[in-house]
Amino acid sequence: MSESRPKRYFGFHYRVLRFLGLGWWHHPEEENTTNFPGWYFYYSIATQVVWVAGFVGLETIDPFVGEKEMDRFMFSLSFVITHNLTLIKLYIFFFKNVDIQEIVHTLEIGMYDYYQNIAKNRKTVKISKIITCSFIFFGWVTIGNGNVYGTIQDLQWKKLVATLNDSTPRPVRTLPQPIYIPWDYQKDASYIPTFVLETVGLLWTGHIVMTIDTFIASVILHMGSQFEILNEAITTAYDRTMKSLREGINHDGGNIQGRESLLLSVEDNNEKIVESFVPREEIDAALQTTYRNCFRQHQALIKCVEKFSRTYSYGFMTQLLSSMAAICVVMVQVSQDASSFKSVRLITSVAFFVAMIIQLGIQCFTGNELTLQAERLSDAVMQSKWERIPTNQRRPLLLMMMRAQRPLRLTAAGFTHMDNACFLAIMKAAYSYYAVLSQKQQ
Repeated sequence: MSESRPKRYFGFHYRVLRFLGLGWWHHPEEENTTNFPGWYFYYSIATQVVWVAGFVGLETIDPFVGEKEMDRFMFSLSFVITHNLTLIKLYIFFFKNVDIQEIVHTLEIGMYDYYQNIAKNRKTVKISKIITCSFIFFGWVTIGNGNVYGTIQDLQWKKLVATLNDSTPRPVRTLPQPIYIPWDYQKDASYIPTFVLETVGLLWTGHIVMTIDTFIASVILHMGSQFEILNEAITTAYDRTMKSLREGINHDGGNIQGRESLLLSVEDNNEKIVESFVPREEIDAALQTTYRNCFRQHQALIKCVEKFSRTYSYGFMTQLLSSMAAICVVMVQVSQDASSFKSVRLITSVAFFVAMIIQLGIQCFTGNELTLQAERLSDAVMQSKWERIPTNQRRPLLLMMMRAQRPLRLTAAGFTHMDNACFLAIMKAAYSYYAVLSQKQQ
């Protein structure tokens, strides 16, 4: 099992996080949690000063300097909200790096001390990659189309300038993304480097947002998957134990049941054979070991989820605030671009809107699934053939059922739960604010 199981669930995220300067993330099997070794410490400082403090700082200043058209102001504000509130997530990734790596270690390494479903884990890894690629795709479309729109605008500016006399005042040359630039960039010699600087800055900060959010959603997805596997482990615990004991019985001895065995299911046949050839004490000991492992697996998962909830609680709160504000602002932008048929700009706004929906949805939906899978543990216990095990061994099952009655939830700093209801509430609030802003503009 250890040779065929999937490894490095978050390999892509770790490589990108390292490149972005967010810590030297180690794969769990490396048994190393060194965060900023050697030269990487200075690399991290340089990248964060230039692209986070520098670029995001200039981006933040722009909406509040000079007079801006409403569509330019709203589009700029959406990026400002998203990037600025991400600073809290950066703090968590810098200073809670070891805690997050321990959580990943539990999911990727520790859980294999117990019952696992290799096919289910591979499927979860695949879904995680699909979520990541979807979010990054719409992020790239947003930035790429923004640059295309900016290039078209610049070509139109050049065409207009070519028709003007030397004495005629030239219109202001703009960049694809609204950003405050403290130097003159109207001439090609300075405009092109500024254009490149802005593009790299958008890609850098955009990938920080996309990588962090998809990584967090993937962790939640794996936690939910582990609870689903635990439910399977509990449901099949009795039959798995009997099958294991049956495999230890001599083949010829196992066939003395004759025709009677043909009328039984495979599981019942295994049970009947085991009861005929294995001492009751050995059966009870095997059952106790199996159910005790299920109980320990449950406890390990609860500790993992609770630790993750404490570690990233304010990150979830940041996500909800930024998503509500950004979705509202982008809805205004989409309605304006759609009404004026700005095709390229409209594609950019729609792509950004979809990206914001995915950004919020992946964490709320995976959090909701985690809670549901944890609650289904009671049903798994009821289907575990508990009536066939000795009375003195039913205590772990009872404890697991009692714990499952208390929902296991991820919270946003204690204010709300990360679930489908939260997603709908954020969308309703964003639409309400959008309606108010739209009325004020009319």
